[in-house]
Amino acid sequence: MVPGREGVPPSAKASTPSHPGVRTTLIALALFFQAPPTLSQEADTPLTRFFQSTQHLQADFTQLEYDGDGVFQKESTGRLYLSRPGRFRLDYLEPDELMIWADGENLSMFDKELEQVTVYTQTEQLRESAAALLAGDASVLENYEVKEAEFDDGLQWFDLTGADAEEGDLRLALRGSVPAVLEFADDLGSRVRMLLFSLDLDSELDDDVFAPTIPPGVDIFEAAES
Repeated sequence: MVPGREGVPPSAKASTPSHPGVRTTLIALALFFQAPPTLSQEADTPLTRFFQSTQHLQADFTQLEYDGDGVFQKESTGRLYLSRPGRFRLDYLEPDELMIWADGENLSMFDKELEQVTVYTQTEQLRESAAALLAGDASVLENYEVKEAEFDDGLQWFDLTGADAEEGDLRLALRGSVPAVLEFADDLGSRVRMLLFSLDLDSELDDDVFAPTIPPGVDIFEAAES
């Protein structure tokens, strides 16, 4: 249950506020922090070692969004929390305040400007995007081929290519043994790049991180099932 939902009537017609780049970020995070993918070449790589050893992650981030022509559209900053399996939270702080969290059952989006929370069921409403991975369906990873790519400016890049072109491609870069950049491009060429800073891979995350308290007076809707 999402905190603050008591006494609030669900709306079958509620929809999530439009935030370009959010959906692609969710897909990238889902793939990024699920069970370790199978590399097409060496199994013992910094990428597989990271997936196998990391259970929690928190970091500051800067998110850059580009359109299909490569033209810069927007920069956002915030804080990221991840806990395997299936839980994450994104706190967008600038320029728009938006909180997104997944607790293993629901994925919720809190738009502070609109004072509105929209709640999705991870295993139903978002089955076609990030939720299948976030819920622990590791079989989805079989649709991706992972290849070690270039080493550039201290970053080791990996390319993850989906069997379905409409799902887009994910690029991931490690600096040493820790993630530094996530990049996702959709089938139309739009691209989201997330730069990670001040990473903490050691501290455990409390359950409360993935069950934030919603202020009184905020409207909470259940998104319509498709």
